[in-house]
Amino acid sequence: MVKQVLMWLALIALALVAAITAVVVIKPDFAQPVLERLGLQAVEFEFGNGDGVFADSDDMLPTDEEEAAEHEEWLRQHRTPLIARIGDVEFRSPIAPADLTGVLFHQASYDYALVFTTELPEANPEKALEKRNTRINHDQEEGEWLDAEALHIWRTTDTTPMDTSIDVGAPAGTIVRSPVTGTVVLVKDYMLYDEVPDIRIHIQPDGAPNMDCVLIHTQDPLVSAGDRVEAGVTEISHVRDIQKDLIDVQLSFFTPEGVGGNHTHVQANDVNAKGYRKERLDGAIKVEE
Repeated sequence: MVKQVLMWLALIALALVAAITAVVVIKPDFAQPVLERLGLQAVEFEFGNGDGVFADSDDMLPTDEEEAAEHEEWLRQHRTPLIARIGDVEFRSPIAPADLTGVLFHQASYDYALVFTTELPEANPEKALEKRNTRINHDQEEGEWLDAEALHIWRTTDTTPMDTSIDVGAPAGTIVRSPVTGTVVLVKDYMLYDEVPDIRIHIQPDGAPNMDCVLIHTQDPLVSAGDRVEAGVTEISHVRDIQKDLIDVQLSFFTPEGVGGNHTHVQANDVNAKGYRKERLDGAIKVEE
């Protein structure tokens, strides 16, 4: 019985101490006269600025500059490396280095395609054909540009300039990421060569309203018109097994036996070319600048 009384007295004492502490810390208006007579001052907490402000102060929130710096650092660690440029527009590899089977620049089929520039070292096509391989750092974690050699192959059937298209190789089913930062304006089914089902994903890069970045040879798209995409980060689709429908896929001659030539094809087109908007961008959304 005595132990129970002592226990209850102890609990009451703790409750009184907690109540008094709360009054001293919070300092409500009704307690001001009592606290002043007792000579007690309200407690103020400092959160780094010495002004006695509480944690919900705007001073504790990250600034726009800090958030931008954190975002840029996150991108640096997670986005794929650069593969090409057109003017100020950067194109990052749509395939992660670990999944890459080859990079092949070639001619586009139509003259509205724009010319890429790249800092990737050029592979020797004769040696690559003989070895059925090009140098690729599959373990790349650092470096602004992709650590891989690139092939530059002419096509006798095309008369357009070299380096107006890029085949970025990967096994069928591999995730495809957006090569540019911008807005998806159109995702459309079409027939490749009028006989093979395929998908076109059209992206308008930020700051380049007259450019249409197009990816083909993909399946199961993960984006739709209006979606924002981040270069080298946003997953947009998967590599299609295009090799089962086409013979003599060009990249397959430069990859090891059994690897094959499946790839996603990247191209950047001039939307102001005659007839382009009507023929290629029918149904596309308009991006507000």
